[in-house]
Amino acid sequence: MSTSESPKSTFFQQLLRLLGLLVLATGIFAFGYYTGGKKEGEDPVESLKGQVQEVTSTVVEKSSELKRDLTLWRSLKKAKTLTIGAGDEIRQKNFGKAKNEVSEVIELLTEASAIPEAREGVEQKINSFRTRLLDVQDDANALKPTAKQKLDDIAEDMEQFIRDLRN
Repeated sequence: MSTSESPKSTFFQQLLRLLGLLVLATGIFAFGYYTGGKKEGEDPVESLKGQVQEVTSTVVEKSSELKRDLTLWRSLKKAKTLTIGAGDEIRQKNFGKAKNEVSEVIELLTEASAIPEAREGVEQKINSFRTRLLDVQDDANALKPTAKQKLDDIAEDMEQFIRDLRN
């Protein structure tokens, strides 16, 4: 064996040693990261159960919120349709039927305002519509044709409110 080695082979040996040390250091880091990421004594099944319960409660909450919003939207749409119908009845000078339809709208709005946990301002806006409709009902009892314009204004405001709820 010769004691003189070429400078190239020494360089490659040092490079291979360095590369080996980097691979070894990376492996040790990866192993430490993997074992450190696991929590001591935590059962993966229990962890999964907790995640499933969390997702389930979120889904139930969102579905009840969607149901509540849909019920409110449907009630407001029906109330708007009946308000327009009452206006048509007043135009045809059928004040008694218009008064009955306005009463039905007021009842619908009362039910809509009773929906639990409605968004902010919804109950106040519905109460505003009910107050205005009671005023229209008084005008219909007095056979005032101005009730038609008031009903048209209320129907437009309801439509705007419905659009605002969707956003």
